Amino acid sequence: MSRHPRIGVPGMWSNSVHGLRFDGLAVATGVLQAIVDAGGEPVPLFPHSPMELDERLDILDGIVVPGGADVDPARYGAQPDERTGITDHPGQDDADARIIRACLERGLPALLICRGMQLLNVELGGTLHAHLPTEPLDHVGSIHQVVAAEGSTLHAAWGAAQQDVSSYHHQAVDRVGDGLVVTGRSEDGTIEALEVPGRRILAVQWHPEDRAAHHAGDRAMFDWIVAEARAEVPVG
Repeated sequence: MSRHPRIGVPGMWSNSVHGLRFDGLAVATGVLQAIVDAGGEPVPLFPHSPMELDERLDILDGIVVPGGADVDPARYGAQPDERTGITDHPGQDDADARIIRACLERGLPALLICRGMQLLNVELGGTLHAHLPTEPLDHVGSIHQVVAAEGSTLHAAWGAAQQDVSSYHHQAVDRVGDGLVVTGRSEDGTIEALEVPGRRILAVQWHPEDRAAHHAGDRAMFDWIVAEARAEVPVG
């Protein structure tokens, strides 16, 4: 029998983790549980040097880059303000960006969530809205509708043109990066999904892990990445 697909999940190096004396690695349990429920085996990844990346990716079948702190505005030529909350570890953006780049180069399937989607956009030359208005739609702690483009991977994964999603972000894609296609928008026009033609990469702005245990549309995101990763598992 073949093994479960191994899904790498970059952890966030955090200055404080409850129960530890010093700093630690944080990975949302909702993401890990959703991968397990979809039939995958999550593998938390520590932010590491470029020298080690290829060897680590060689044993993985797919990637999920989860949400988290803001992408450093310096990466897209902007200045932070009092509402900007970048990562504790100064090398976090670089480490996560290398993983995303490697997925593009290797053709490795990837689900990029919230911060992961924003980092993909920035790495391909795009920019971000620093802070979204709360009217007519508040994207922080809300449930709202997203419409998927016909013929997109998102549309196929959902099996529907529209779903409600669990949203928690104060930033969003502004200028779209080179080679990216917008495949989902919310009712206020905010970009909610990006894809890369010719690559098995689905980037979503919402948090499907929030309701994956009981919401078909959110569960479909993890079913999709695990199914794509399963195709990478050696037979026998």
